[in-house]
Amino acid sequence: MHRGRVHNWLVSALVDNWPTKLVALIVAVILWFHVLSVEDPQRTQAVTVPVVPINEPSELRAIAITPETVELRLRGRDSALSQVETGRIRMEANLRNAKVGDNDVPLRVTGVPLNLAVVPGYPTTAKVEMDTVITRARPVNESVRGVPARGFVIERVSVEPNEISVRGATSAVRDVARAVAVVDVSGINQSAPFEVRAEARDNRNVTVMGVELDPPIVTVTVQVRELNVKYVPVRPVLGAPPPGYRVAGVRADPEIVTITSDQDLAGLESVPTLLLDISGLRGTKDYSVSLNVPSQMRVEGPAAVQVTVTTQAVSTAPAAGAGSEGGSPAGGEEEESDEEEDSPTSAVNRPDESDSGDETGEDGSEPPAGGADAARPDEEQGNRATTPPRSEGGGT
Repeated sequence: MHRGRVHNWLVSALVDNWPTKLVALIVAVILWFHVLSVEDPQRTQAVTVPVVPINEPSELRAIAITPETVELRLRGRDSALSQVETGRIRMEANLRNAKVGDNDVPLRVTGVPLNLAVVPGYPTTAKVEMDTVITRARPVNESVRGVPARGFVIERVSVEPNEISVRGATSAVRDVARAVAVVDVSGINQSAPFEVRAEARDNRNVTVMGVELDPPIVTVTVQVRELNVKYVPVRPVLGAPPPGYRVAGVRADPEIVTITSDQDLAGLESVPTLLLDISGLRGTKDYSVSLNVPSQMRVEGPAAVQVTVTTQAVSTAPAAGAGSEGGSPAGGEEEESDEEEDSPTSAVNRPDESDSGDETGEDGSEPPAGGADAARPDEEQGNRATTPPRSEGGGT
């Protein structure tokens, strides 16, 4: 009874006045599409996707694909396009029937959401070059980056295994010269093993792509040991200042540096700088100069220091005889005595007064005639010693 009443009610609700209800439904649908087109319109978006080989034969390897990427145009609602994950969309190149050499293979779009459509016009085939797969053994080398903690040095580095298998296309495997395990030792202060992923490298140390390494992970063991450490002052080494100047002050920054070495540092008292040329310095100047460290030693930190040098003019001594009233200093007396020794009028260089040739006596009287005559022979003897002889018949 109850079900019959519900059934009759539903039939009357649908049938009664059905033309009006149909028109209302049509109008509602039109309005819904109109609102949807305004608030969430349809648009087209271009995306670039890679071409990925699939169904690759085990004995072959794709070494070149043309094109490597394809541009697709997706059409759909704005809300759907804004949420699409382009990384999931790709073009698949089916290599099931590929052979060694060039092959034209079909392309297929995958990963497109159901609420989006791909606009026609994209390429449907790709050219793929295939090569035979080979496996070769290559040595494994370690490559160390960084430096250990201060006061430590790398003693030995070893890698296990020291040989690795390289598998891939013939052309790619032939380019591989070795596998390299790069390990970063920055700041380590004790020996330790490192698990490192190996990389295939060619003779130019460039990474070779498209090959597989077995095993892909190798163990690099780095052994370090502690160095001798000593803190010593910096000793600036200066050249000669300009003439008339002297060095008034020298300061190094930093004043203390840290030296590490394998050898004993007990005898190391200071670290000199390279020779600093101050031949043109008149005043104060800052210099950046390197430390002169022996080859078996190492400076922890910058290998150069800043040296500040100051020169001053040398003051001149006072002139002789310029003493103050009341007498000159003792030094003045010595200078005067030296001047007397060097002066042509000093007692040493002054001629004897008895030989001066005065012809008057002490009382002003004329000397006797005999005295003058007695002195004349000596004068004539002196003239004979200093006067050249006369020639016969000639004048003076």
